[in-house]
Amino acid sequence: MPPVFPSANEASLGSSGNRAFQVHQMTLLRSLAAGVGLAALASSAFAQSAPSTEEVATLRAQVQALSARLEQLEAQSRASAAALVAPVVAGTPSSVAAPMPVQTAAATTPAPAAPAAVDWATGLPEMRSPDGGFTFKPRIRVTADLSTTFGSDDDSRNLTTTELRGLRLGAQGKTPGGFSYWIEGDIADNAVSVANAFIAYSRKLGGRDLEISAGQRLNDRGVEGGTAEDQTPFLERSLMASTVGPERGAYGVGVTSKLVGNVWHGSLSVTGDAISSGTTNDSVTVMARTHWSPFKTEAGHLHLGGWGFVEDLTPNAVVASRSLVVSSRGNDNLRLLAGAYADPKGSKGLGLELGGVQGSGWLMVEGGRRVLETAARNYDQDAYSVSAGLFLTGEKPPLSTKTGTWGRPKVLNPLGADGYGAVEIVGRYDTADYSDNPTGGEGETWLLGINWYPTNNTRVSTHWSAWSINNRSGAILGGDSGDTVTLRVQTAF
Repeated sequence: MPPVFPSANEASLGSSGNRAFQVHQMTLLRSLAAGVGLAALASSAFAQSAPSTEEVATLRAQVQALSARLEQLEAQSRASAAALVAPVVAGTPSSVAAPMPVQTAAATTPAPAAPAAVDWATGLPEMRSPDGGFTFKPRIRVTADLSTTFGSDDDSRNLTTTELRGLRLGAQGKTPGGFSYWIEGDIADNAVSVANAFIAYSRKLGGRDLEISAGQRLNDRGVEGGTAEDQTPFLERSLMASTVGPERGAYGVGVTSKLVGNVWHGSLSVTGDAISSGTTNDSVTVMARTHWSPFKTEAGHLHLGGWGFVEDLTPNAVVASRSLVVSSRGNDNLRLLAGAYADPKGSKGLGLELGGVQGSGWLMVEGGRRVLETAARNYDQDAYSVSAGLFLTGEKPPLSTKTGTWGRPKVLNPLGADGYGAVEIVGRYDTADYSDNPTGGEGETWLLGINWYPTNNTRVSTHWSAWSINNRSGAILGGDSGDTVTLRVQTAF
């Protein structure tokens, strides 16, 4: 049977394996040639004792023919090997003629991982587009209170209540070009309202962060007044934060700009009323705030700040009496009433901030005055607060040097990670005086509380408050005092 030689396609199946196969075939052919010669000699010797000259010549010719064929096959083998070395230059498809890649340390090194499409670092999923240009993150806050008031001379104030203080759902994210968005709806007191709802544009300006937003957002007004309710050290904002502010409240629809450095910031806003039915003209408020955190070190910093506002109230026929929360929002019978003001023209307010952080402790003093202007006369409204706190577990108070507001503490040893969370004790004295108005009241509270943060996103607080108020309008007149204890459980993302 004639020997079978490899075809051109078979010779191109791979450099190392095919080369070994071809060498093996060459060896077989050489053995075959030698075997043919030996077989011829053996057959000649078997047929007769000595081969003839003619037979020897025939045998020599056969061996020479086989040798020539071997040389031809070797030449073809060398040509095939050269073609396998550079298949791309020859234009041969890599799936057919490319040699097997050589495995090296560099080739086996894994490529850097692409950014995760979903990030759970903050507790809720933040989704990102492949290029990172778009992001979307839900926001959730659940706050539940148990509150009891006792010691009041009026039994209608001695209440024990449970309340879903707030259920807030929303979302925030970014879009290409430096734009971002934020929207939240709040369910409290069995009613639904819109909290933050704005779009913003951000960029660098002289190495600082500039943000311009349009929509409804929380006022930048003092340390407590400019901090989200779930991030203040106390369960309710102080009487000072509720007093020295515009008539429209903590939110307004308009334009806000903010420039932020490493240890300072400044903001300016022009807004109308908060989201409303639109059946009357809006008031207009211009508000500004700045703060500076000098002497910043690893151990702490000083805090200096101030804010002011001017508002036009001419569209209002009357300014209704403010009803300020005292100690607990769950007790609607325990309120400080500011009195009503007829024919208002406008108001102006000014507030100052002084405090700081040292180690695990903090101190803050805020005070201010609002002057409400009416057709008859101007009325002064004064308030201030002194507050302090200390983390017993070594955490650093989360008072931002960039924005001058509170954030959430970073728990050093969270519950469930071989720790017990963070523990903070807090105290506050605050007072407000509306007595310049014959129907305005005055009040004060002394507060002591403890905050336990099992994780960065959860909080359990117990606060005791001794209060005294003197209302000159409303259903319950005259002076009164008592105590309120509130337990709160909260989670926020």
